[in-house]
Amino acid sequence: MDYHKVGKKILACVGGEKNVESVSHCATRLRFVLKDEGKVNHQELEGMDEVKSAFSSAGQFQIIIGQGAVNKVYKALVEGTNIKQASLSESKKEAMKHMNPLQRFARVLSNIFVPIIPAIVASGLLMGLLGMSKTFGWIDGGSGVFMLLDMFSNAAFVFLPILIAFSAAKEFDANPFLAAALGGILIHPALQNAWTLGEGVKNAITVMGLKVSMVGYQGTVLPILIAVWVMGHIERGLRKIVPNVLDIILTPFLTLMSTALVSLLVIGPVGRLLGDGISVGLQVLYDSAGVVAGIIFGGFYSAIVITGIHHSFHAIEAGLLANPGIGKNFLLPIWSMANVAQGGAAMAVYFKTKNKKLKSIAAPASISCLLGITEAAIFGVNLKLMKPFVAAAIGGALGGGYVVLTKVAMTAVGVTGIPGTAIVQQGSMLHYLIGLAIAFGGAFAITFLLGFKEEAGDPYKETNAEVSVEEKKEYAETVAKGQTLYAPMKGKIIALEEVPDKTFAEGLVGKGIAIDPEDGMVVSPVDGTITHVFETKHAIAIKAESGIELLIHVGIETVKMQGEGFTTFVKKGDKVKTGDRLLEVDLDLIRKKAKSAITPMIITNAGELKWIEKLKIGEADLKDELISVEV
Repeated sequence: MDYHKVGKKILACVGGEKNVESVSHCATRLRFVLKDEGKVNHQELEGMDEVKSAFSSAGQFQIIIGQGAVNKVYKALVEGTNIKQASLSESKKEAMKHMNPLQRFARVLSNIFVPIIPAIVASGLLMGLLGMSKTFGWIDGGSGVFMLLDMFSNAAFVFLPILIAFSAAKEFDANPFLAAALGGILIHPALQNAWTLGEGVKNAITVMGLKVSMVGYQGTVLPILIAVWVMGHIERGLRKIVPNVLDIILTPFLTLMSTALVSLLVIGPVGRLLGDGISVGLQVLYDSAGVVAGIIFGGFYSAIVITGIHHSFHAIEAGLLANPGIGKNFLLPIWSMANVAQGGAAMAVYFKTKNKKLKSIAAPASISCLLGITEAAIFGVNLKLMKPFVAAAIGGALGGGYVVLTKVAMTAVGVTGIPGTAIVQQGSMLHYLIGLAIAFGGAFAITFLLGFKEEAGDPYKETNAEVSVEEKKEYAETVAKGQTLYAPMKGKIIALEEVPDKTFAEGLVGKGIAIDPEDGMVVSPVDGTITHVFETKHAIAIKAESGIELLIHVGIETVKMQGEGFTTFVKKGDKVKTGDRLLEVDLDLIRKKAKSAITPMIITNAGELKWIEKLKIGEADLKDELISVEV
C-alpha cells in the first residue's frame, strides 16, 4: 500500500483539509469529525481497494482501513496539514456536538461505563465459575478458598458506586478523587448494606431536623451518577466565587460536604427508587411478555445500534446485576443474538455476491460479529444492501425469542457472541449456543431466500468492450439514448486501462475515457450543473441534464500540488453549457510536479444507467474543435 497516496486521496474524498474539524484513529479505522458530511465523495472513497468500508456513526465519519495499516495511513493523511490530531476521547467529545440530545445522553453513559466493563466482566466470570464449581462439587461452598474467591467475585459490584463515580467525573467535569470519595460515602460501613436491606430503614439519624436513613448504596447505579453530575455543577460554581488563595481548601471541602448531604437526603433515595423501578419494570416485562419481548428486543436491537442509543444499555444492565432481587443480566443474551445474526447475514452475502470487494469485506465482518463487533457488517455490508439487514433483524428476533424462552442470562455486561460464553449463567450454556446457531443460521438462510440487489457490475467488462486507439480524432462512444459528451480537453484519447493509476485503470471509480492533453484548457463536455469543485482544483464533478454524472480528473496525483498551476472558472451549483470554460491548467508544471498529465473523464454512475451497454473507441467529426463522445 502506498500510504501517502491513500492518505491524501482519503483526505480529498472527505472534502479536503478545510472540511475536517479533527481526526483520530483506533485499531482499525480512521475517525473524522467533519464540518459537512455532505461533501464526502462516497463513490470514490468506497471505490478504493484500501477502504474496507466507510460510514457515519455517532457523530463521526469512520473509514475502516484495517489493523496495522490504519496508523500509517493516518500519519500520511495528516502530514503537511494543519488538521487537528485528536485523541480518541477528544474525538468522541467533538463528535458529540453533532448528535441530538438523546444520542448525546447515550454516549455519555457509554463513556462512563465502557472503561469499567473489564472489572465487571472479570467479576462476572469468576462469579459464574464459582457457581458452577459449587454445583458440581468441585469446591466446598463453606471452605476458606470459596469465601475468599466469592469476595473477589462480588467486589466490583459492592464497590460499583466508586468505580462509576471515578469514571463519571471525567464526563461531568468534576474532580475524580472527590467523586470517588463521594462514592465511598454512599457505601460507608456505617450504612446498612443495601443488599441486606432491613434494619437500616428503622435506624435513621436526625440531621438538622431531617431524618437520614442509614442505608448504603452498594451496587447501585443511578444514585451515584446523579450525585456526581450534581457535584460537577457545585464544584464549578464554587470555583467562580471562592478566592484563588482559598480555592484548594474551601472548594473541595464545600463540594464534598454539600454533595454528600444532598446525596444522602435526596439523590440517594430518589435514585434508588428510579433504578429499582427500571429494573423491576424490565423484569415484569421479561416475565410477562416472555418470548414476545425477546423477539421484539432481538429484532430491533440492530436498528437501535444505528442511532447510537444502545450505549446507554450498559447502565441498565449494571442495574439489573446490582439489584438484589434480580442479580442477573437477561438483556445481554438478546443483544448477543442480534449481533451474531448480523454476522449470519454478512456471511450469506459473502457466498452469494460476485463482487470481489464486497466479498473481501463480508467475510471478516461476519467473523467479527461472532466476536461481538458489528459495525463493519451493519454499515459496510448489510445496511447498504438493506435486505440482509432485514434478514439479520429476523434472525436476531428468532434467537432473542429462544434465549428468553429458555431463560438464558449472563453475569456481567459488555461481552456478546462467542466470547459471551465466558459469562453465561450456570445452566444456560447449551441454550445460549443453540440461540447463537438459530440467530446466525436464520439470518444466513433468510438472506439467501430474500436475495439482495447489488450495485450494477462493470457493464463494459461484462460485454467485452471493444477498445482501439486511432492516431488522430478519437472518441469514446457508449451506445444508448443519444446523449453526446464532448472531450473536456484537446488531445489524444486513450483507453482508461492505459491510465497510469490503478484506481482509474481498473474502473474502480467508474468507466469512461482518458485524454493525453495538448493544451491546458478544460471545458464542459455537457450541458449540466457543477456538483463539486475539489478544494485542490484538480478535479470537477458535473451532472448532465440527462442524469449522467461525470468526474473530470486533471492529471494523475495532481492533488499533491494543492491547486498550484490550476485556475477555476466555476463553483459548485453553477449551470454550464457544453464548451464553457471550467479550468485552465499549466500542463508543463503538472508534468514536472505530478505523475502524469493524462486526464480521465469518468461516468461515475454508469452502474445506475442500465442503457449504457459498452465502450467503443473509433473516429468522429470534431464539433467546435472538441472531440465528441456519443452516449
